[in-house]
Amino acid sequence: MNKKHGFPLTLTALAIATAFPAYAAQAGGATPDAAQTQSLKEVTVRAAKVGRRSKEATGLGKIVKTSETLNKEQVLGIRDLTRYDPGVAVVEQGNGASGGYSIRGVDKNRVAVSVDGVAQIQAFTVQGSLSGYGGRGGSGAINEIEYENISTVEIDKGAGSSDHGSGALGGAVAFRTKEAADLISDGKSWGIQAKTAYGSKNRQFMKSLGAGFSKDGWEGLLIRTERQGRETRPHGDIADGVEYGIDRLDAFRQTYDIQKQNKKAEYFLAEGESEPKPVAKLAGNGNYLKNQLNRWVKERIEKNQPLNAEEEAMVREAQARHENLSAQAYTGGGRILPDPMDYRSGSWLAKLGYRFGGRHYVGGVFEDTKQRYDIRDMTEKQYYGTDESKKFSNKSGVYDGDDFRDGLYFVPNIEEWKGDKNLVKGIGLKYSRTKFIDEHHRRRRMGLLYRYENEKYSDNWADKAVLSFDKQGVATDNNTLKLNCAVYPAVDKSCRASADKPYSYDSSDRFHYREQHNVLNASFEKSLKNKWTKHHLTLGFGYDASKAVSRPEQLSHNAARISEHTGEYTADGKDKYRLGKPEVVEGSVCGYIETLRSRKCVPRKINGSNIHISLNDRFSIGKYFDFSLGGRYDRQNFTTSEELVRSGRYVDRSWNSGIVFKPNRHFSVSYRASSGFRTPSFQELFGIDIYHDYPKGWQRPALKSEKAANREIGLQWKGDFGFLEISSFRNRYTDMIAVADQKTKLPDSTGRLTEIDIRDYYNAQNMSLQGINILGKIDWNGVYGKLPEGLYTTLAYNRIKPKSVSNRPDLSLRSYALDAVQPSRYVLGFGYDQPEGKWGANIMLTYSKGKNPDELAYLAGDQKRYSAGRVTSSWKTADVSAYLNLKKRLTLRAAIYNIGNYRYVTWESLRQTAESTANRRSEDSNYGRYAAPGRNFSLALEMKF
Repeated sequence: MNKKHGFPLTLTALAIATAFPAYAAQAGGATPDAAQTQSLKEVTVRAAKVGRRSKEATGLGKIVKTSETLNKEQVLGIRDLTRYDPGVAVVEQGNGASGGYSIRGVDKNRVAVSVDGVAQIQAFTVQGSLSGYGGRGGSGAINEIEYENISTVEIDKGAGSSDHGSGALGGAVAFRTKEAADLISDGKSWGIQAKTAYGSKNRQFMKSLGAGFSKDGWEGLLIRTERQGRETRPHGDIADGVEYGIDRLDAFRQTYDIQKQNKKAEYFLAEGESEPKPVAKLAGNGNYLKNQLNRWVKERIEKNQPLNAEEEAMVREAQARHENLSAQAYTGGGRILPDPMDYRSGSWLAKLGYRFGGRHYVGGVFEDTKQRYDIRDMTEKQYYGTDESKKFSNKSGVYDGDDFRDGLYFVPNIEEWKGDKNLVKGIGLKYSRTKFIDEHHRRRRMGLLYRYENEKYSDNWADKAVLSFDKQGVATDNNTLKLNCAVYPAVDKSCRASADKPYSYDSSDRFHYREQHNVLNASFEKSLKNKWTKHHLTLGFGYDASKAVSRPEQLSHNAARISEHTGEYTADGKDKYRLGKPEVVEGSVCGYIETLRSRKCVPRKINGSNIHISLNDRFSIGKYFDFSLGGRYDRQNFTTSEELVRSGRYVDRSWNSGIVFKPNRHFSVSYRASSGFRTPSFQELFGIDIYHDYPKGWQRPALKSEKAANREIGLQWKGDFGFLEISSFRNRYTDMIAVADQKTKLPDSTGRLTEIDIRDYYNAQNMSLQGINILGKIDWNGVYGKLPEGLYTTLAYNRIKPKSVSNRPDLSLRSYALDAVQPSRYVLGFGYDQPEGKWGANIMLTYSKGKNPDELAYLAGDQKRYSAGRVTSSWKTADVSAYLNLKKRLTLRAAIYNIGNYRYVTWESLRQTAESTANRRSEDSNYGRYAAPGRNFSLALEMKF
């Protein structure tokens, strides 16, 4: 056997840390001489930074990825981060952005997300848009992270609040940003890194430039990254040969009364004009065509009274306009292609610090990231279908000038309008009906850091101490624009209602949400040992002063006009009309929803504070046993001066424990137990606010913290062959908060108590699930020495099965949790890395089972409902990737995904149709739009100086 495999655990951990999903085991084992001891000590330090066992002894449920791993896996966005990690999925919120992660059957705010120990924004929605035009208010998104700024990512599956605080029910995703050392090559005092990448599936182009230095105690870095992309394209054959036929309404001039031969129809005279004009009528009006016009034509023919050429032309104009549209041009609920999107992001990361005394470091950090997702909602019909004729009924059809289409409009009845009450408000038939959704995020962080570092097992008071203060603000701005101001078939996002376009209309339904955190953290680490035991103690303190602000806005404009009968007639009996010059008037639903005290169009605020203290000990007894034991105490306060907004104090305790038994150097048995909690989110504290005008003095029902318990047992083999771990886990969630109806007696206008259903958030559910997780890596040279060094196989498998769900009997649920459970998935990889790192290649095979429809069923009262209308079938795909290093300064990476061009739909994508999705697409009849991309590729060029 080759000597380089003499320390299998250490080298396996290092190999796994730099390969597919970076499942790194911590270093260990005896060292035969001083030189090797020094070498292994350096490896151990690096592994501790990114290791699976850096916080607890077992490493069960942990995935750690370094910046090198992210580069090798060609991670260009959040959906690439967990591509090969079964059991971890991205939550699609329906408008291009994402709502965080799904782990162990829960998602969104039940999976904690942090950067450098600072929590990111919570997913926030309200239950409806202000204007009532469909959709929900608020983004529902959790701000995404710029991956070019990231040094390590730790994904912790299972309850973990003792490490991550509130929200770590199903797990946590913790990011650490880069330091200057990450950009500087060994032996140099400065470094520059540049990266350019392209992904064809969403036509994303990324460019990043970073520089770092370390000189005379000073060190710093500056990284700028920009991205630009489009919507993710589904499989190429989805739209092949697809064509839509539509029948739309239009206007025509009723020049003849077809009922009688050569008889002129209804004409009018506009004030200020000299010639009468025929009134405008609705073309495509089914009732008029069936019961009058087409019947009259038939009677004329039966009476041998044929239509003249002008009458025939008018009859043709009265019919619906038929159009054949391509899949790209079609708008409506049955659209097969996704909505077009323009995605852009820009990020700055800057750090500057000074080292002194050999052990001390003082520094600062600045982050600024902007992301924008600008979408046109193509499920909004651009035209008016023949089923919408009633909207335009009972209109006079009068107009000025020659554009008779100005005579047909319908009246929007949502807004309260300002201005002259005699002005006629309306949305004109001739304008394209368009809807745009702009989703903008911004995150800014400024921080100060003090760090003290010493050798392990020293006589000093601490081996490491860190004191940090971070001031972070994250804002989401969700704006839904409805525009009726560009003449069909034109589309113009910049158009607005104006006086030169009668009955043109624009509406903005906007929701701002912002969270601010002022975070002070302190941690102290100390290693102790004696003849039989080794301890690594970590003591942590923290304080977080937070504020959440939600602010809805709604504003509309309409080019209204005076349109009235003068009471006069022409000499031959034609009506005279007065048509005033159009005036742009302003309207808003905020004008009359002020009566609903829960829906005022003013900022609403919640102030929060959290104090926590934690203690963790990783220790070993002899060479056979490793242990970890930790606990955390959190006390959170939420206060507000707003009516109908919850406040309160929450005291939560969380813990973790682990034990590893190692009967020999190749085999170990691990057991992990941990707990988690989640205090009510800001969204749940604000409550549901669109269904009731609550009586004075009414208070929302109090909410308790959600709780989670995690139990996990694992078997691990390691050696020259590589690494294999099989684990079984069981998770239980209690007091889960859900939307539900509860029968409540409230006084009506007369003061009499009346029983009604109050829809709000309640602690409504308990749930348990169990599953299996397998991961490993085989080093084929370690299995058989004659095989090439660097040849490997990776494998991963995850299965989750719900065991029980129980609901409060006094509630009728309106939401359901188990649609977050991912189907079972297998991932198998075969690869080769040239021993000197000059080149490498691998193939990744993925197979997923279909979504179990039983997991979508639930009872709402005594009714069985499903949270989504369809489920996915099983699917498989294969990806191939390779890299080539040129002169140690240049790395070229390339990958082809879905190389077999297989057509499939993932549950993560189809889940956008489920009730739990922030911007649900439940009306879609064509699910092809959720198909995964066909064969696609990515390219990346990395340069280091």
